[in-house]
Amino acid sequence: MTLSVGRKDMGAGNVYLPLVFTNRSATTCTLTGYPGVSLLDSSGAAIGDPATRRGPTRSPVSLPPGGSASASLHTLNEGMNDTPCRRTAARIRVYPPDSFDAMNVSTRSFRVCGGVFEVETTRSGTGG
Repeated sequence: MTLSVGRKDMGAGNVYLPLVFTNRSATTCTLTGYPGVSLLDSSGAAIGDPATRRGPTRSPVSLPPGGSASASLHTLNEGMNDTPCRRTAARIRVYPPDSFDAMNVSTRSFRVCGGVFEVETTRSGTGG
């Protein structure tokens, strides 16, 4: 399995960033539930607490070879409330659902603001 970051979506004071899981094996795999997500600085130290779960759990996602699923990160735009933003992360550490093996991906300057850092459950496709 590989991990990549999709296109950031910003609007109405919210920021969403899809985490995209792609099955690179020769067999079908299944993802169920929420990934575990933390932000890391350039030295690999965690920035703040991990993401909390947002929304209901969806049905398991079956990924054929080459198939993708995603889970969106959610935060607020800077200035939406009085809670300051965290430091800008260098990487995102992700534990895919039902896995104890972490994967890391570049953040494209993702920053948590407004005290909101949430992750949605995994769903089919790359949109998050």
